[in-house]
Amino acid sequence: MLAACALATAALHATRGWIWLGVPPIGAERPPFSDAAAHLVAADACAAGAGQWIAGACFLPSVEAVTHSQTYEPWLSFQRWGLTSDLYEPVAVTLIGLFYLAVGLAFRPAGIGEALLLLGLLFSAAVQLAVERANFDLLTCALLCLAAYGLADRRPAYVALGCGALGAGTALKIYMGLASACAGLLGRGTRFFALACAAAATGSAIAILGLDTIRALGRGAPEGATRFSTGAHWLLLQYGAGWAAAALACALVAAATAWRALRTGATSACLGRRHPRRTALLQVAFLTAVPLFLLKDSYDYRFVLWLPCLALPIALLRRRDLEPSWRRTCIAILALAALAFGAELPCRLLDGVQARSGGAWPARIVEALVLAKQFSTWLLAGLLGAVFAVSLRRLGSGAPVAAVSAAA
Repeated sequence: MLAACALATAALHATRGWIWLGVPPIGAERPPFSDAAAHLVAADACAAGAGQWIAGACFLPSVEAVTHSQTYEPWLSFQRWGLTSDLYEPVAVTLIGLFYLAVGLAFRPAGIGEALLLLGLLFSAAVQLAVERANFDLLTCALLCLAAYGLADRRPAYVALGCGALGAGTALKIYMGLASACAGLLGRGTRFFALACAAAATGSAIAILGLDTIRALGRGAPEGATRFSTGAHWLLLQYGAGWAAAALACALVAAATAWRALRTGATSACLGRRHPRRTALLQVAFLTAVPLFLLKDSYDYRFVLWLPCLALPIALLRRRDLEPSWRRTCIAILALAALAFGAELPCRLLDGVQARSGGAWPARIVEALVLAKQFSTWLLAGLLGAVFAVSLRRLGSGAPVAAVSAAA
């Protein structure tokens, strides 16, 4: 599967074929891996004295510009150590390789069916948007996988590794801060030690960034304003309060319904023991992706942060003893994710139909698909929230798996 990812990405890079997957084009003059290049160029320019500085953050050309790049520590330290824009292509290849490796090891598909399902998710329009641009959210996803690997283990060194990965991620991308702060509650090791490691990692990240820099970055973070975006505010601004209220209501109903159906039974009782790493992965990814979705309107490449949440539903569906309520929920989660991740491909095809025919009906279908993507994301957040709540409810229970299964 990893070889297929590498070969397919190489072919897409050679042919600029991402457009046929539904990845939105920006311009013929823009090369692939543009986000990695822009990030490193911003560090080079700011280190040379360009840009607008606010506290420890530099915005290029300025924070008021509609489109701008931003950089801060520790990215500026990387630039001083020689990670300049001249190296953006090796950096991009490394990011993509780490992403594929981390996701492959986290999902570990058990057969051809699961491998094809994972390949379909990886080569969806949203995920390939991140790959085509070599966005640093690919690194964030890899760090989430590493953090879950550590937090799922009871040994102190592994718990420290998990907390350290989340703390390092917070220093690079501040939206990982909530997951980092909560890591001590998610760890399966000694609770006091896990809390101490999480506090140290989060405190170190805040010290590296600085509170003034964090406030400046919150003010200057880019917002997605096109149909290639998702976010709680996006629907409100683009379609009005009625649609936003409807989406919120659907998400809350889905979360409450799923919670009532999932909170009892053998699966919920042994979730973290039979699938410790995937449960930890859902927890840290949920705490990263969903708060960001609620707070900031983001381009579709942010769906790479949702992707790790799907490892647990896929593993649960392997089980023949899975309760019907869990099976329905897992299938719904995967179906909603597939719709949200891949909606841009039919939209892209319909754009071509409209350009050739000049009719109004393709545009109306595209608008319906865009709304469907927004609602599917809200529903996905609600269902994942229910599974997340169940996983926390059973966290720390000491009954062995065999005893729980026998009681069930």
